Amino acid sequence: MTAMMKAIVWDGGQWPNGLELKEFPRPQVRPGWVLVKNQAAGICGSDLHYLDGQTRGYIPDKNLPAVLGHENAGIVAEVPADVTRLKPGDRVAVEPLHGCLELERFPICDPCAAGQYHICERGLTHVGIPIVEMLPGGYGEYSIVHESRLFKIPDRVSFEDAALIDVLAVGVHALAIGGSKPGDTAVVLGSGVIGIDLIQCLKAWGVTEVYATAKYPFQADAAHQAGADEVILLQGDVDPVEDVKRLTNGRGVDAVYEGVGGRTDVMNQAVKMCRLGGRVIMTGIFDGERPIDLLTMLFNEVHILSSNSYSTTGMKRDYEIAVDLLESGKVRHDFVVTHRYPLSEWRDAITTAFDKKGTGCLRSVMFHDQ
Repeated sequence: MTAMMKAIVWDGGQWPNGLELKEFPRPQVRPGWVLVKNQAAGICGSDLHYLDGQTRGYIPDKNLPAVLGHENAGIVAEVPADVTRLKPGDRVAVEPLHGCLELERFPICDPCAAGQYHICERGLTHVGIPIVEMLPGGYGEYSIVHESRLFKIPDRVSFEDAALIDVLAVGVHALAIGGSKPGDTAVVLGSGVIGIDLIQCLKAWGVTEVYATAKYPFQADAAHQAGADEVILLQGDVDPVEDVKRLTNGRGVDAVYEGVGGRTDVMNQAVKMCRLGGRVIMTGIFDGERPIDLLTMLFNEVHILSSNSYSTTGMKRDYEIAVDLLESGKVRHDFVVTHRYPLSEWRDAITTAFDKKGTGCLRSVMFHDQ
């Protein structure tokens, strides 16, 4: 008889339809793969894009119904005989990305062989994002995760803090690409969750002056808590480019970390905020092609670098670096999680996440019974 679990199950329908809290087959351990009892799951913006139909086309029907949620942390429930690094009861953060090696797809593609599994040639498999296959995510009671993708967390790091390590690792990867260092100046465009963690990473790296833009006052408050030296609130006739020029005495900054994406003009703004020879690091997901002032970019020799997700920096995993930052206290997530709900109130949790302007939500997190 198939073991079952409680899960918020998505059938591919468009919000507010398509989701139901019900019984779903519980994943089974297999060689190399560990069963995790989820404790906390963040509701990411990409989850909302799937639910509201914006990116539904990326999900094959064969992978439905599905259990979403790729920001999760929990307790090891069961390990197979070949896993000795972990044991039942261990508190762990889940890195959701799985490439060729974990999925035993041979020969291993070149990016995976180089540790850049986030751009796997055969398609990246996520826990909780059913694009390539369906691995149940944090919206369910249990997830199955390759043992190499589990990181122990100390007791003083809460499950909700650890669930957002997925976001923090994005910032770690962006800084590795951007190369910011002590004494530099930087702008973070957008003070959503990714932007807030980018600010904290920049400060942890010793960047001297960090400026940020924020769409809403509650985001500006969070940016200040994260350590931003100045926050430009994008209301009225504010010109963020002019404000950055003013703050830097007309020079511009060494690097701009973009965290907005969508259908915005932020890349053009970013280029104009840079000093001569500066850098723009793009982390936001844009909606197709966007116009950009290539002439200014060329004459000012501004370099645009893309930073997609996370994987490995040098000999160390970005996720591992993120865990260390959170454990050390250099990065905090307590003020980033603004709304908390038991799994039984999942509909309120998702509604809150959709209405961030009205609710002041940075991140809504659901908790399983503990």
